[in-house]
Amino acid sequence: MSIRFDLPDETKIEAEKIIEKNYRDMLLNTRIAGAKTVKDWADKLTLEYLSTSNLSISNETNMVSFEGLGVTQQITQLIQKLFPKQVVRATGFFHYPPTGYMGWHTNRNDPCKRLYLTWTNEADKSFFRYIKDEKVITDYDDKGLTSRLFEVTGEPPFLWHCVGSETDRLSFGFSIR
Repeated sequence: MSIRFDLPDETKIEAEKIIEKNYRDMLLNTRIAGAKTVKDWADKLTLEYLSTSNLSISNETNMVSFEGLGVTQQITQLIQKLFPKQVVRATGFFHYPPTGYMGWHTNRNDPCKRLYLTWTNEADKSFFRYIKDEKVITDYDDKGLTSRLFEVTGEPPFLWHCVGSETDRLSFGFSIR
């Protein structure tokens, strides 16, 4: 299973321009919407928490959507060009504030390929965490743009995953069919 995805240079440069141009507006929009700090966020992203909570799908999060901004349409058009024979649908554009997280989940109710672009100003301060071969793997975001592509299955084995951040992190999610 490959998680990291190398965007073509042209796409990466264009996405970075769009995000950099709109960065302040995206953060301002979500702060006004009420991004909240959560003291025990990291505890919710451990394998022990997943094992003891008996969750099938977790809705635990403090991320805030910024979908209404024009940047979402621009990024979606860029991604559609990468997959011209497939249907690309935006699945969410979110700001994770410092202590931002999304709890363990599988997305098994919507099986497909998933592509996520993330943007942060600091390397190694936010991450995508998943379980592979019964081991927890934490893939830290790079400074700037990071991209990941993975398959979500509707039947076991599911891809259990979660997200955490100690800094402002923007996430652009897509389903690809």
